[in-house]
Amino acid sequence: MNAVEVARRVERTSGNRPIALLTAIVAVLAALGTLFAHHRSIGALSLKNQAILMQARASDTYNAYEAKQTRYNIYQALLATDLVRKSETRARLESIAQQEGSSAPAVLEKAKSLEQQAARDDERSEAILRSYEVLQYATSAFEVSIILVSISALAGTRIFLPFACSLSGVGLVLFIAGLFQGR
Repeated sequence: MNAVEVARRVERTSGNRPIALLTAIVAVLAALGTLFAHHRSIGALSLKNQAILMQARASDTYNAYEAKQTRYNIYQALLATDLVRKSETRARLESIAQQEGSSAPAVLEKAKSLEQQAARDDERSEAILRSYEVLQYATSAFEVSIILVSISALAGTRIFLPFACSLSGVGLVLFIAGLFQGR
């Protein structure tokens, strides 16, 4: 039996509209909390995946930089040994070495940029995950509040209503905090 059915039953059996209305409102808040929590969960996972991909790209780009540096050093060492005597071959090797050496800093900057983007995505993912957790707490508070209101209504006693209202208030504060926390 869900909260809406409980609210309808309470209204039919006791004719107590405020309790039925309170139950329905808290049920809607619980549903919204669940919706937003799941949305945040998906967002956090998506950003975490993006951070992992960016880190892999950064690693690949660092490897490309190191390969360029290695090739540059090999060409320079080969040229320093004077093993290559033909002037056209020597000029071509010098050109290739210079090209490798001059293009390496741009590759290094790209790798650093990708690594920074991965770190930003990871931090954002963690913030959204914290928001998800707060929304889950809010949803739990709403669900327990529904239970307390339902018990109060079904038992015909109002002893649990203050607790339910207080818990709903806590849930509402957590809900709002969770919504703004993930921004």
